[in-house]
Amino acid sequence: MGFGEKWTGWISWCISTATFSVLINGTPAGFFNSSRGLRQGDPLSPYLFVIGMEAFSRLIHRAVRGGFLSGCRIKGRSGDGAEVSHLLFADDTLVFCEASQDQMAHLSWLLMWFEAISGLRINLDKSEILPVGRVENLEALALEVGCKVGRLPNSYLGIPLGANHKSVAVWDGVEERFRRRLALWKRNYISKGGRITLIRSTLSSMPIYLMSLLRMPRVVSLRLEKIQRDFLWGGGALERKPHLVNWDSVCSDIRKGGLGVRRLSNLNRALLCKWNWRFANEREALWRQVISRKFGEEEGGWYSREVREGFGVGLWKEIRKEGALLRNKVVFSVGNGRRVKFWNDNWCGNFSLSNLFPSLHAFASCKEAWLVELWDHSGDEGVWNPSFSRSFNDWEVEEVERLLLTIRGRRINPLLEDRMLWKESKDGIFSVKSLYSSLVSRGDVQFPYSNIWSICVPTKVSFFAWEAYWGKVLTLDQLKKRGRSLANRCFLCGMEEESIDHLLIQCSKARVLWEILFALFGVTWVLPSSVRDTLSGWCGFKLGKKRRKVWNAAPLCIFWVVWKERNRIVFDNEELSIHRLKNSFVCNLWLWTKSVVNEGPLSLINFFDWLGAS
Repeated sequence: MGFGEKWTGWISWCISTATFSVLINGTPAGFFNSSRGLRQGDPLSPYLFVIGMEAFSRLIHRAVRGGFLSGCRIKGRSGDGAEVSHLLFADDTLVFCEASQDQMAHLSWLLMWFEAISGLRINLDKSEILPVGRVENLEALALEVGCKVGRLPNSYLGIPLGANHKSVAVWDGVEERFRRRLALWKRNYISKGGRITLIRSTLSSMPIYLMSLLRMPRVVSLRLEKIQRDFLWGGGALERKPHLVNWDSVCSDIRKGGLGVRRLSNLNRALLCKWNWRFANEREALWRQVISRKFGEEEGGWYSREVREGFGVGLWKEIRKEGALLRNKVVFSVGNGRRVKFWNDNWCGNFSLSNLFPSLHAFASCKEAWLVELWDHSGDEGVWNPSFSRSFNDWEVEEVERLLLTIRGRRINPLLEDRMLWKESKDGIFSVKSLYSSLVSRGDVQFPYSNIWSICVPTKVSFFAWEAYWGKVLTLDQLKKRGRSLANRCFLCGMEEESIDHLLIQCSKARVLWEILFALFGVTWVLPSSVRDTLSGWCGFKLGKKRRKVWNAAPLCIFWVVWKERNRIVFDNEELSIHRLKNSFVCNLWLWTKSVVNEGPLSLINFFDWLGAS
């Protein structure tokens, strides 16, 4: 296959010198050499798959050139379509050929030859023949190869084949996986902090594979998001409990006051848009060549032409729609100038010259000129030479000077290719994350995310603080707003009406804990009257890096201890003494922060001394 002698020597040495051991009753027992090739999971194993299937691929290509297999010809608009004989994914293979006895026989011989030269036998029990359209004698064709008969629609590597890509039924498997996973979780009590972690890490990721290729129907995205909402606010049993914060806020970025749950519709758009980026940059890829020959390319080759056909093109049609997102967020790095337009492409910053200088563009001689066409190579360095259909008026000279200043210093390099750059990332490479962030951006929202989502604090406590910041905790005043007929009195002090601001900030019992905190740090501070103002204005003063971590966790610790005490009174009819309440606060703060304060205090006594040190 063309590998060098040195390279083959390296691989031979790696395989021949490797030894293995087995555990017998938990104890390694000796070492032995491999005599049956590479074990599964060996670092070289993936390369073996690739090398083996490369040999199989070359056999198929040779069979197609010899006329033994026909492959599949995809018609294009200009007449010269693309021909695809097979597709490979690791050791999974799709072979395209005519539904004829001869071609099935040739394919069968090909499989036998591959087995003879590689020692790899095709598992015919897992192989299927899939007819496209009406096929006569299908059973006889399958018998020729020795495989089973399959039917379309079918599933291959998790992707539906032959199914209507707009069908809601395509997504039934995703919803079923959602519900199966929730059935496992509902057996255990999971806090809201744990639920949001599971939603972000697991539930939001389940549909990504299909969403990266198919447009998710709106009804499906609404259904899946409802499952996530019900799980977040109701638990694994999907109980009907009040959804305290609207879903748009929940799906906002953590830095903008949300919980960072990904909105499925926007994530779907970002994933589909990535194919447009790949079309512009992966010019040698097989899939790109197929799309290009079927639909054609726009000038420059960055985008495919508009999809106008009415049948069998919906998949790429939906993907191409998201190309508009790409056009608005890319600039071009100039190389040889053959694929970038002087007036209409963004090569001088974030805007095209036609937008920056509309009056000059109006009487440009060639509005669709490529950069290379307006570059004059005469002289040592070359100059730009845009042409216009008339002479300039006096009031237009200043505009021309601005144009020349804008393009000054930019030049053609015939040795480099023009490149498309993504504006939303520093390295110019497209990322789904950056596009998604721009789609859900809420503008410049000020939110103290670092004071709420502290690494020292349990996630469930941060979640409670997040609810408290937005005033959505179900205190008595909130329950009354929701139609409950309740007498509103603070359960801790019995003096004022209960609200989240009173309970956590203004209540006399909560004030005792705030006073202890300020005394521990030797800080004098006027406490604001609301949770929102307290968290927004909470700063570390000049406490040092390590003590600041404890200081930032302290208000959340007070919130949690006070809230737990309130619920203990309401639901268990028990009340801690002031002394035990103080102990609860100090011990929780110590337990949360001692592990993150490197070389800090270990014992509770040392913790007190360390906090009070200057």
